[in-house]
Amino acid sequence: MSHNHNNQEIVRGVYESALNKRNMGLLQDLISPDFVGIRGLKGAAGFEEPVAGLIRSFPDIQWKIEDLIGEGSKVSIRWQWEGTFTGAPFTTYAPTGKKVTNDGMAIFELKDGKIIGAQVLTDRLGFLQQVEVLPVDLTTLPGRKPQP
Repeated sequence: MSHNHNNQEIVRGVYESALNKRNMGLLQDLISPDFVGIRGLKGAAGFEEPVAGLIRSFPDIQWKIEDLIGEGSKVSIRWQWEGTFTGAPFTTYAPTGKKVTNDGMAIFELKDGKIIGAQVLTDRLGFLQQVEVLPVDLTTLPGRKPQP
């Protein structure tokens, strides 16, 4: 198995086996202890912590891999997740009971068969509109006037 293919399978395993099947114990095998998450936690806990909030709020959430490309030590992935906002509040936002979809992408860096870093981008505006924090028509916000 080529190095590129192996790295792609590691990233695929994060989404399909750990996240979608809620087998978070696998993250210990896939995430390096040197990985630092967005909130400063290290290792598998640093990766799992922000995702755990989504899973609590969207208990049926599933990630669908749209693209997965590997080159050298990096793997790029594009996904769409779908879930129903029926669980716990997400941060301070109350559940709406509505189905939500969200697009995202990441570039993972791997070393010795484990993820050591990640740059993640998601459609936060679309997410906030779907959970009814922001209106679909942003011109309806106070102080915002549509341009002629």
